[in-house]
Amino acid sequence: MEEEEQQWIEDRSDEEEDNEQPLGFDLFNTDKKDPVDEFKIEIGDETITLHGVRSRYPHLLQSTGMTLWEGSKNLCNYICENPSVVYGKTIVELGAGMGLCGMIAHKKGATKVILTDGDTDTLRNMRSNISSNVDEKAIAKEDVICKQLLWGKNIESFRSKWTDDGFDIVMGGDIAYAQSSLQILFETATGLLSNASTACFILSFCFRGGVSVGDIEEACQKFNLDFEKIGEGEKEAIYLIRRRL
Repeated sequence: MEEEEQQWIEDRSDEEEDNEQPLGFDLFNTDKKDPVDEFKIEIGDETITLHGVRSRYPHLLQSTGMTLWEGSKNLCNYICENPSVVYGKTIVELGAGMGLCGMIAHKKGATKVILTDGDTDTLRNMRSNISSNVDEKAIAKEDVICKQLLWGKNIESFRSKWTDDGFDIVMGGDIAYAQSSLQILFETATGLLSNASTACFILSFCFRGGVSVGDIEEACQKFNLDFEKIGEGEKEAIYLIRRRL
């Protein structure tokens, strides 16, 4: 039987107090709804139809998961340029938002992709995007599936339910932007990641004012992780993060 999701809509008040919210966001108001439109995006040789808020309207957003952030597009481009990274792998995406990165990973040969988010409105929209872009047979076999996952909660049970020894790939695009959630992000990612030496946490980072590349690298050291940084700048980078042997 399908487990019941916990009703949860993202609350950005903590980030507001710390002045760490992604640029363009107002305080969350539960009486408002995000305006949703349909648009197509081309990533590599894939064309995906998305329902959500165009990124040119960030000031209208109530939930981070209802638009496509630059870090997610960068992650998709990385996957398309390096499909062997996901081919044949089990993958969980954190903060999957509109579901684009997970869909691209599926189309590039991942054996199983679980797209997660905590926000129930975001999950509803994500499932609509999956239905519009993924083959019905793949959905029926749960090759691609959307699940609620609140960072730091029930991570071990989530991991054991969907894998034997953790996921080959944990990934996320533009999800490291607030100091208040950086540690719990790394706790969640490492808790889901397989113990295999090839297992990798792929993090697409964009600087939003709250977390720097130095903070990411310091977190890797704290959690005893090795990393490879793709990109020389301080504003954007792809991190390939693995357990230290």
